[in-house]
Amino acid sequence: MKQTLILFMQDEPGVLNRISSLVRRRNFNIESIVAGRTEINGITRMTLVVNEPNEAKRVNIYNNLKRLVDVFDVVDATKENCHVREHVLMKISLKPDEIHEIEKLVLGGNCKILDQDPKCMILEISGDESTVEENINILSKFEVLELLRSGKMAMISGDQERNKPFLTRSEP
Repeated sequence: MKQTLILFMQDEPGVLNRISSLVRRRNFNIESIVAGRTEINGITRMTLVVNEPNEAKRVNIYNNLKRLVDVFDVVDATKENCHVREHVLMKISLKPDEIHEIEKLVLGGNCKILDQDPKCMILEISGDESTVEENINILSKFEVLELLRSGKMAMISGDQERNKPFLTRSEP
């Protein structure tokens, strides 16, 4: 089962290495990892998706991540009402008669053209996992020159107190 964890951590060198080392030592498969700045200066937010069928091991990784020194808090978003999105950049080779077909896909709203020249096009795809997969499958009939996926980003719906992070730094 996939487990989606949202981590809030100190924005400093070495934190990502400690997190990935902990996950690696526990022999978890990282499906996706995305990190970036937050609205609070000095705090980085990470969405970590791991694939682990064993419930006890999922609880274990959650608890171990919470104990890391530079991690303020971990929110398990797996069973929450959550919006999970992924971002993709895709470069495809073009033939003149194929442009109309791609423009129809763009009109669908989950894809937009970032760059185009007579021989290739760079597309931006965003949405939930099934939307992204569906668009990639549709575009795979063209010659794919490059593909880059961001990984999953998650945000829990609403403003419930139980889903708000506790942003106090733990002591060693």
